[in-house]
Amino acid sequence: MISRKGELKFMKEHKVLYPIKLNGKYGYIDNLGEICIEPKFDYAEEFNGELAIVGIGDYFGFIDREGNLVVKAEYEDVYEFSEGLAAVQLKDKWGYVNTNGNMSILPKYDEANEFSEGLAAVKLGYKWAYINNKGEMVTEVEFLDAFNFSEDLALVQLGGKLGFINKDGQVVVEPKYDYAYGFSEGLAAIAVKNKYGFIDKTGEIVINAKYSSANDFSEGLAAVELNNKYGFIDKEGNMVISAKYDWADNFYNGVAAVAIEDKYGFIDKEGKEIITIKFDNVDTISEGLISVEVDGKWGYIDKECKFAIEPVFDEVSKFVDGVAKVIFENGIRYINKSGQYIWKV
Repeated sequence: MISRKGELKFMKEHKVLYPIKLNGKYGYIDNLGEICIEPKFDYAEEFNGELAIVGIGDYFGFIDREGNLVVKAEYEDVYEFSEGLAAVQLKDKWGYVNTNGNMSILPKYDEANEFSEGLAAVKLGYKWAYINNKGEMVTEVEFLDAFNFSEDLALVQLGGKLGFINKDGQVVVEPKYDYAYGFSEGLAAIAVKNKYGFIDKTGEIVINAKYSSANDFSEGLAAVELNNKYGFIDKEGNMVISAKYDWADNFYNGVAAVAIEDKYGFIDKEGKEIITIKFDNVDTISEGLISVEVDGKWGYIDKECKFAIEPVFDEVSKFVDGVAKVIFENGIRYINKSGQYIWKV
């Protein structure tokens, strides 16, 4: 059994912190609106795991949840940590630091992507290659463009065309496409003569290229455009939700945002409207509330389509641990799920 002291320590270490700006400096509050990290930074982002990007002067580093600099603010640019490493720019070259702030891979690249499935794309001169987390080259420096690995394959550009390689650098799908996306749920969208279809990991076309556009598969379905309307297909290419929408997003947690003309709502996987298509815009569903726009202002509705927080904000974001960042009268504020401000200046 965890002691009360241990439980409080756990809660402190794992609670969500939110960046705020006070008197020109950035710090962090908790979900009660209490300042946890004093405003002393010139720039600050949300925490990603245990670390957050901050800026001091013109340089960037990372802090922990106590506000300690664990990666010195000495870099011209930084990316978020991924798989324990973060790309950092020093004297116009890119390398990687670990979560202790030590340089794991020396800055010698002209560009560098985040690590994904153990490998990262890096650029030397005008060509790209892939390295492992020890900084060892695992492919030749030969690609005109290179993307993150997804499901053991990476989309690359060779000779002006797109194809896929495996983690040994071997071409498994010949570069012959003008447009392609990475693999998702075993399939990848590709374009043939300006029409989109899907291939499997052997490069075989399993859904014919007949759509004007296509999204990645998500939760077993993909949004596709046919005759200027959007619907959803399954992995056999069956149109399981009719193409009748003027816009459609991917499914997430069983629902997808769609639009008819200039009104937006949400549907489930049966195509049933669960949030009526009547709003000027919609955004994320988070912690039981949905952000919607009405007459140029944003608020939140519940799943019964009733306003839980009236639309009075210029911008809103998703709720995280009961708190959402909003913009009201050009100022950043934080609200709770009752719509009450926990932080405003």
